[in-house]
Amino acid sequence: MSNCKNSRNGICICAIICVVLLRIVIGWHYFYEGIHKFDPASDFSSKGFLGIAKGPAAELFYWMLPDINGTQRLVIGEIDVEVKTVKDGAESVKTEKRKTFTVYEKDWDTYYKKFLKEHKLDNVKAQKSDNKTPNETPKDDATVKANQKYEIESIYKNYLDSLRTGAELQEKDILASQASFARYKEKIKTIPNNTAYEKKRRWDEMMKYRNEAEKWIATLNNLTNALQSDLARIIDPQLAGEKGNIITEPEKAWIPNPVVKSQMRLLDLSVMFGLSAIGICLMLGFCTRLASLGGIAFLVCVVLTTWPVPGYYPPLPSAVGNFLFVSKDVVELAGLLFLAIIGAGRWGGLDYYVWHCCGKKLFGKYFTGCCCNCCKTTKNEDQK
Repeated sequence: MSNCKNSRNGICICAIICVVLLRIVIGWHYFYEGIHKFDPASDFSSKGFLGIAKGPAAELFYWMLPDINGTQRLVIGEIDVEVKTVKDGAESVKTEKRKTFTVYEKDWDTYYKKFLKEHKLDNVKAQKSDNKTPNETPKDDATVKANQKYEIESIYKNYLDSLRTGAELQEKDILASQASFARYKEKIKTIPNNTAYEKKRRWDEMMKYRNEAEKWIATLNNLTNALQSDLARIIDPQLAGEKGNIITEPEKAWIPNPVVKSQMRLLDLSVMFGLSAIGICLMLGFCTRLASLGGIAFLVCVVLTTWPVPGYYPPLPSAVGNFLFVSKDVVELAGLLFLAIIGAGRWGGLDYYVWHCCGKKLFGKYFTGCCCNCCKTTKNEDQK
């Protein structure tokens, strides 16, 4: 193919336009995918996508999800609980054994103490409110705090009792499900079976155990959110409905930070901001190679998750097309690889100015003679 004589870059101006168009189109796809996930109505979560991963890297993606099978959060232990009883006007305290979800009770206790300290109620003596006189004078601050402490203690004790009662009622079912799941994992390790029927049966069995655990965990999480809401309501009625402050130990972010405490939330925000940033950079032609490599890394994870290779269950739904090794994600990955190699941001993008302002001086000698460098065509090449 002959080159356009008027082209400074040695390729036809039509080809340059196509390259810029390809960069902008792929960039818009990434950008819109990213910002759409910020919409609360989309209810985006990486859990649904990573949780159905298949192929050789499936276990890696399952590991990224915090306690996906609930084996840590559904641990039930036995604790000693002090029970106060009043008989013939005399108060006595006895100790009895209770079952509880140890992870949740521990994190509830941590949050409860922090809540009292945050609102300066940790050293306040609880006192029941006296509502016998409807036209009483306004209470002083100390009395208000004592009444709040009493209500908060009562609410917390009621929720603890609900948590422990739930553990005692569901213990047999949870232990039976976990034992069956342990046998299932041992079976797939020791007895390989590659028949289509066995693959389907094992996938359905895995999802069954996971859904059972998710049902119990959802109940515990709802109870946790209700606890936070009711405690906040005592301090300020406008705070009723507040939730998400209690993060159990298995769900905490791997990287401690004051902003995002949940590992799942950290994954979701990484995807949302990452896709949006890649899209903006590609559309503007800024740091195009770096943005393309970021997009490639993301698509590699997508391909490893969906794994469009025959023989793996479950098959990709026909609604998204029919693939054999080369899926839509692989095609876009190839496009990003092309953009990364040629440095497409130097055409109709900010990389042109970045390169000529500082990049050429710093790194120009490393790209001399490189196929992706912006070189001028020689007269002999033009004559050809």
